[in-house]
Amino acid sequence: MGAVYQGRQINLDRLVAIKVLPPELGMNDMQFIQRFKNEARAMARLSHPGIVIVHEFGETAGGLLYIVMEFVPGQDIAQMIAGKKTASPAETVPLLMQVCEALHYAHERGIVHRDIKPSNILVGDSGEVKVADFGLAKVLHAERSQIALSGAVLGTLHFMAPEAFVPGTVVDRRADVYALGVMLYQMLTGRLPQGLFEMPSEVVAGIDPRFDGIVSKALREDRSLRYQTAEELRLDLSDVLNQTAPAVEPQSGGVSWYL
Repeated sequence: MGAVYQGRQINLDRLVAIKVLPPELGMNDMQFIQRFKNEARAMARLSHPGIVIVHEFGETAGGLLYIVMEFVPGQDIAQMIAGKKTASPAETVPLLMQVCEALHYAHERGIVHRDIKPSNILVGDSGEVKVADFGLAKVLHAERSQIALSGAVLGTLHFMAPEAFVPGTVVDRRADVYALGVMLYQMLTGRLPQGLFEMPSEVVAGIDPRFDGIVSKALREDRSLRYQTAEELRLDLSDVLNQTAPAVEPQSGGVSWYL
């Protein structure tokens, strides 16, 4: 819903990322304007090393809305795995643990991202991980916005939790946990978890079967049976990384995922 440019903030002589809302979108749909403003407000409320920093938000004399953000030299996870399709557990787990930490910070402050996917996770040249693009973020306990009143289904299809498709359902932090589970599965296997899918250890030889239990729990259709926080997921990923006893029992069979 926006174009992002690299620019330079002249008074501080630093590179920045400038996200602008194309004028034709603002003219044709007020909801795009609301989402754009919502992104700036949501990101401005968050100060965490794993979340892209917002420097400024405004509107030009000609009506062009813009957000000036921290510039992160590097690539996103989608680009990182594009060539080889998968990432090894040794690459995947540390990255997702950092994402879990950043999201837990946002969740504890009442902000749900709602569009977690590989292209929204930046990996800097020095290895830092940054969560970006809070354009669909939901601020819990706030008054219902124009977006919520529209009843629209918002997000990226394959990363959306089942409850996001149910009209009237309040989407909470567990929807982000679901998306993290999809990311984990995709990074390990190169596939999306659709239908009655096979567990990671059944798809890729040599993958620790404890990932099967983590994926299964993160992708439970009943969100009360999922990880309730991103921190719980991070701790189980840490257990596998550190080769300690598994905290999650693998589930039998596949997990149903529907459109």
